[in-house]
Amino acid sequence: MSYQVLARKWRPQNFSQVVGQEHILTALSNGLRENRLHHAYLFSGTRGVGKTSIARLFAKGLNCEQGITAEPCGECEHCKAIEEGNFIDLIEIDAASRTKVEDTRELLDNVQYKPVQGRYKVYLIDEVHMLSRHSFNALLKTLEEPPEYVKFLLATTDPQKLPITILSRCMQFHLKALDTKAISHHLAYILQQEKIPFEPTALDKLAKAAQGSIRDSLSLTDQAIAMSNANITTDVVATMLGLLDDNQAIDILYALQQGNGEKLMQIVQSVADKGADWDELLVEIGECLHQIAMLQLLPNPTDDESQLAFLARHISPEDVQFFYQTLLVGRKELAFAPNRRVGAEMTLLRALAFHPKLMASQAKAVQSTSAQSAQSAVKKSEDFVQMPVYSQAIGAQYKAQKQSPVVTNVANNVEHKGNEHPATAMTATATATTTTPQSTGNAALDAIEQIERLRATLGQSASTTGEKKNTNLSENTAPKLKELPIVSVRPKSKGQTDLIERLVALSNNPSSNNNLPASSAQTLDDNDGNENTDDDTEDHSSENYQWEWSNPELAETEISIRPSDIKKAILQEKTPELVAKVINISTERDEWAKIIEALDLDNLKLVKQIALNSVVLSHKNQQLQLGLRSNQQHLIREKSIEVLQEKLTAYYQQPTTVAIELNDDESLLTPLDYRRQIYQELSEKARTDLLQDKQLQLLQQAFDAKLDMDSIRPV
Repeated sequence: MSYQVLARKWRPQNFSQVVGQEHILTALSNGLRENRLHHAYLFSGTRGVGKTSIARLFAKGLNCEQGITAEPCGECEHCKAIEEGNFIDLIEIDAASRTKVEDTRELLDNVQYKPVQGRYKVYLIDEVHMLSRHSFNALLKTLEEPPEYVKFLLATTDPQKLPITILSRCMQFHLKALDTKAISHHLAYILQQEKIPFEPTALDKLAKAAQGSIRDSLSLTDQAIAMSNANITTDVVATMLGLLDDNQAIDILYALQQGNGEKLMQIVQSVADKGADWDELLVEIGECLHQIAMLQLLPNPTDDESQLAFLARHISPEDVQFFYQTLLVGRKELAFAPNRRVGAEMTLLRALAFHPKLMASQAKAVQSTSAQSAQSAVKKSEDFVQMPVYSQAIGAQYKAQKQSPVVTNVANNVEHKGNEHPATAMTATATATTTTPQSTGNAALDAIEQIERLRATLGQSASTTGEKKNTNLSENTAPKLKELPIVSVRPKSKGQTDLIERLVALSNNPSSNNNLPASSAQTLDDNDGNENTDDDTEDHSSENYQWEWSNPELAETEISIRPSDIKKAILQEKTPELVAKVINISTERDEWAKIIEALDLDNLKLVKQIALNSVVLSHKNQQLQLGLRSNQQHLIREKSIEVLQEKLTAYYQQPTTVAIELNDDESLLTPLDYRRQIYQELSEKARTDLLQDKQLQLLQQAFDAKLDMDSIRPV
């Protein structure tokens, strides 16, 4: 016999096998039991939720040889014929392929004939919304007053396209999309009957990909069976569906919260390497944000150690809502992006650029003192030099203040040091200038005036050695310096860089004065000749732009280790190493905790939670009696208990049954109680060790420091 797909093989044969749709099954069952039957029924809902299956079951209940019943026998000829699709009085019509009015009239011509074999003649019209307007008009009168032996069952995925005249003549039932958990449980039941091994997380992914459709989930399961060679695992399903890793969406949220653009782009590149859908990426991030918001509103103690719980504690609700809204807008704009990857990247970059913390830092930078912030920013930057802005108003104010005692003293120092080395004179001048308590603009103009005087001095020195070229230097350069245009901050040219390096070297080594005037004058002359080349110099600083705080004060701090990383490390109470250490110690103290670790329940979280919150009351006659804390009563599931029994049977190598009762005796410690107790002991030991540490005591005495006991974490 040829292979039959799961969707057809496991089609429900009675109402009890239908997954979900209890509200519809109850109404149909009561109508069949009390014989209160309408002449036309309309079943609507998305694809694969059971519209046609329920219609066939209803037809089976109408024509069962045992009578009209909500529980057809499934053994009589009528029931078997309906299951096989051979029942002559069940006429199934595909309205999508028979849309013409002629087809409808041909159908209605046969309505007048009584059923041949069954009790009722049932017309099952699938995708009825595909009928033409004339077909609906031809069907109206018969649908309103059919013969007593005729029942119409209509099925559609789009009831909005049906005329209101058709809707008013039918009893309407809307089938809802199924829940992911219900689909996952149904798949698990089918695979157990088929004796195909599987992982529960893999079934959860298949159920989620089905989007509420049982038929789609079974089709995907068939595909997964073929890909995995009848061993459905999470990796196979993720590869088949092109899903993201479980941690990629969480890593993106970490990067967004920390303002780490480089890490964000690395994760995006890893997503691109796996060929994942970009819209699915934004959906996954949005689902994580929804879970974070729910954890902030309704904390779940069982998820305290998860990454989402950590993010819920450290991302403000305002940031969560901001990121979520940004993702929603980005998904709307994906269709207009140059390509879907660009759209997804720009959505994430928008969330990063408009991060509330970044904007707050910008506002703080604007409110800070402009002079001090500008000086710190200039000191930090190595690629920019602050050029003076020489306007008429500043120039007039400068000339009025130019004859102050300090400036006069500076000028005299330059003029009366003719016998000294020019670099020495310049050093003294610079020292005097730096000690002048003037504004930034006046200080810059002072520097211009001092450079003019210095150049004049250099020109006189050069003239005594017979260098005519340098003699004309002061005459050519002075007018140019007095007519400086208004410029903005721009990169240093090569001539400016060489000039500054030479002057600094000369100030540090005044003894080297052999070719000073000529070389210095030549350098200054080259700089003047290249005065206009600065405008043509390309600014390459934008190529190295990085996401950084806009506050200039933050530019002076070392960013090799981010503050967010330090905060994360401090707030992380239980590192992976500590968790492993606590578990190892608990297995030494408690035999039941040792057995739990040997059962390997990491992939069965619900089963493991039951075991961790229970104590062994007795173990006799191959029966293990467990006492579960009453506050964990919601964990009890029949399926979970069966899985635990299977694991214990394999561990003891003999059949073992598990019985669970509620027990709140605090004298009996569960494995979870042992872990908490061990963690407290390690925390207390860490505090004691730090208090007794001699080096730490010395630091406290020397700097009057205090130890923050609440920040101490065991390792």
